[in-house]
Amino acid sequence: MMGGGGAAGGGGSGDWARYWRDPERSVEAMHAHFFSHRFHPHSHDTYSFAVTEIGAQRFRCRGALRTSGAGMVMVFNPDDPHDGEAAAELGYKYRIMHIGPDVMRGVLADAGGGGDGPVPLPLFDQPVLDDPVLGRALLRLHTALVDGAGPLVRDERLTAAVGAMVRRSATRPVRARAL
Repeated sequence: MMGGGGAAGGGGSGDWARYWRDPERSVEAMHAHFFSHRFHPHSHDTYSFAVTEIGAQRFRCRGALRTSGAGMVMVFNPDDPHDGEAAAELGYKYRIMHIGPDVMRGVLADAGGGGDGPVPLPLFDQPVLDDPVLGRALLRLHTALVDGAGPLVRDERLTAAVGAMVRRSATRPVRARAL
């Protein structure tokens, strides 16, 4: 079930963006291609995981200028200030998902079989990763979200993507039985 959607211009000729929102939990997705659109410094109250599909995006995050090229993964912890703009003449096309901390905690708790007390949230210290396994897991999740897959498929791919992110790139990994 599609929660919300739509298309919006991004700020220049050829820029486009499509949005999706889960009506029942804090999960959103966007698919966009930007040529001239610039993101001013901002942050999200969610974890944000993205895959650059075409071109390259550059952004300032955690005191350094970063670049994400085709096939690379971008990772933002909640409240990570960042900006963004095209770093290539052909702009950049990317898919991003915003996952609320409550959803992350729920997925990790379910994967860990419950346990004693609340599950600690992971932190990610590398805003750009060159990891094709993570890229594929995130693209599979994004496709399930925006293409109207059923709730079981969305949940399975959410669990797989969160598990892959935590296992492969969290600096404070959460112990879970079998993510």
